[in-house]
Amino acid sequence: MPIHHAQTRFGMVAGVAAGNPAVAVFRGIPYAAPPVGELRWCPPQPPLPWEGVRRASEFSGICPQNLDLTGSNSKEAPPPFEPMSEDCLYLNIWTPAEAPDERLPVLFWIHGGANVTGYGHMPQFDGEGLAGRGIILVTFNWRVNIFGWLVHRELSAESERGISGNYALLDQIAALTWVRENIAAFGGDADNITVAGESAGGSSTQLMCMTPLTRDLFRNAIMQSGGGFDLFSSAAMGTLEEEERRVDLERALGVSNIAEARKLDAMEIIRRISRLEAAGAYIPMPVADGYVMPGTMKEIALENRYHKVNYIIGYTEDEAGMYDMPADREWFLQEQRAEYGALADQYLRLCRFLEDDDAFRAHIKGRSAELLKTGALVWADLLESHGNQTPYVYCFTRQMPGDNAGAYHSAELWYQFETLNRNWRPFTGADYELSARMAGLWANFIKTGDPNGAGLPRWERYTQARPLTMDLGLDMRMKDFSANARVEFRRDYVLGRL
Repeated sequence: MPIHHAQTRFGMVAGVAAGNPAVAVFRGIPYAAPPVGELRWCPPQPPLPWEGVRRASEFSGICPQNLDLTGSNSKEAPPPFEPMSEDCLYLNIWTPAEAPDERLPVLFWIHGGANVTGYGHMPQFDGEGLAGRGIILVTFNWRVNIFGWLVHRELSAESERGISGNYALLDQIAALTWVRENIAAFGGDADNITVAGESAGGSSTQLMCMTPLTRDLFRNAIMQSGGGFDLFSSAAMGTLEEEERRVDLERALGVSNIAEARKLDAMEIIRRISRLEAAGAYIPMPVADGYVMPGTMKEIALENRYHKVNYIIGYTEDEAGMYDMPADREWFLQEQRAEYGALADQYLRLCRFLEDDDAFRAHIKGRSAELLKTGALVWADLLESHGNQTPYVYCFTRQMPGDNAGAYHSAELWYQFETLNRNWRPFTGADYELSARMAGLWANFIKTGDPNGAGLPRWERYTQARPLTMDLGLDMRMKDFSANARVEFRRDYVLGRL
């Protein structure tokens, strides 16, 4: 029987049997104090200890957010049962360990959601599949949207470090630190943690590999449809001073100071920031504050100041949704002029911008995957140029059955977590075989930093001499990375080769 009781630094917790009774799940364990009242827009504080046994049988509430469930994949994202609440800093643990001394490898999973939505117990993220492979899964909630990212001069003045923003990252760091200090009680190996995430979770994983606050806290990293520090712009992360000048509380929330903002009801804040006129009043993004992020992502990467861990990075063939850009020629022209300056015309020609509208729209349609592919290429080339171990690169290509959504953004999650049975789509035996193979690759990497193992296709590391990627499709195999001229241009621009 798996462990059902665990002694944490803050008190004893009691888990329950998962769907598979060989796995125990501990839901809703606090890793930080509720960030409410005067703690709204403050770094996470330690949770209060408790006496007796805390029953960990229910997931916690999720951070207040505007859940848009009207998109093409809304059937795969049903609304959560749990209420929205600022009291949301809790984590969940799935473990197959029968004793605390088993020292099983740990996957620390960061959910996605464009930094504005999402939670740690979405239907895709279940630990039973990984537990059956000898791995402990940890998922958690962190502050999203304005609760996790607001920068303001008053908040900086309150801080002993003179900084604000990055509360979401500090939540993630606090959760990881909690895992390091307590996972042994659940049968986990604190010295063998893999940090991973998809979309905004993939970008957060990249940031966790760059902040000095997490150095030596984990061994491996997986960045899925995020990371690579080239998603939208090579200089997307602003400095604290820049963001302090730009943030407009009056426009975003209709208040003049932080004291008034802290008095607002959390759901009223969500209503106000959802207004069209609030767009641009704040941006839910990390900032270079000199502490959590001692420089921009680009600066830290180019200066070889990131963590030397084992990496997987990849994307889906038909990335769509939050990374798509409008087919607006004037907007696109302005963006490229701002990004590339004197080199903009060269890039515009590569985008067929100067040709007919149909050619331009075709480029825009596939641009999401192209940008994420560029991020993977930049990261792979950068690691190699610094003499570090190069990453394993993948592209998920399975065209999802049931409609024409293709290999869309986040589609691979159902496969790697082996949760196809939670999805409405008419999956076939071939899908379940792909899922088992993907889960095997991920499990091997989590255990050893190398995805290869018996019965699985050989996954080669990407190198500039052999630019290969793993095609995660029904015919799983290695293939050429095949970067087109636009991807190579962006890669060379970001790396200062132009």
